Amino acid sequence: MLTPRDIDRKEFKRAVRGYNMDDVETFLMEISESYEELYRENLAAKERIALLSEAVTQYKSMEETLKNALAVAQRDGDDMKKAAREEADAIIRDAKIRAEEEISRLSYQYEQMQRSVELFRAKVVSLLNAQLDIIKEYGEPEPVAVPVMPQKPEVFEQTAPVAIPVEEQSTQEIPEIVKNEDGNYSSKE
Repeated sequence: MLTPRDIDRKEFKRAVRGYNMDDVETFLMEISESYEELYRENLAAKERIALLSEAVTQYKSMEETLKNALAVAQRDGDDMKKAAREEADAIIRDAKIRAEEEISRLSYQYEQMQRSVELFRAKVVSLLNAQLDIIKEYGEPEPVAVPVMPQKPEVFEQTAPVAIPVEEQSTQEIPEIVKNEDGNYSSKE
């Protein structure tokens, strides 16, 4: 490729019937200046193309890095979701196991309380029946004598005991209390 300097230094041989030398040199000077300007623009364009090409290479490299980072992030996100689901499932399983154990423990305590209540009821019924038997054994109460206080506190007179009338006596027998088939208590008939 010709340079502007090559155009400036170019010398032509002289011929008899040639062109006007001043016109040729002036024209060559114009061509040289125009060519020099185009040459500089071409060099600047080549430098710019090189810079842009380098930038494109960097961007492509960055794009590849970003794609890889995005793929890694996506994979990590999927792994985190999977791990979170597994952890949530484990927590739920553990909570269910603990709840079942607690229910079992409370059921056992409830059954123990029911047994204690039944035993207590049976003891109370037995005690009541024993008390009823004792009451039946003694029969009707007898009148009790109560001393009468004298009207004057200094003088004590001896008086005969006064019988306190016993209220109407019951002729009805007290029923015996037993536990029926339903587990409830009722009178034995």
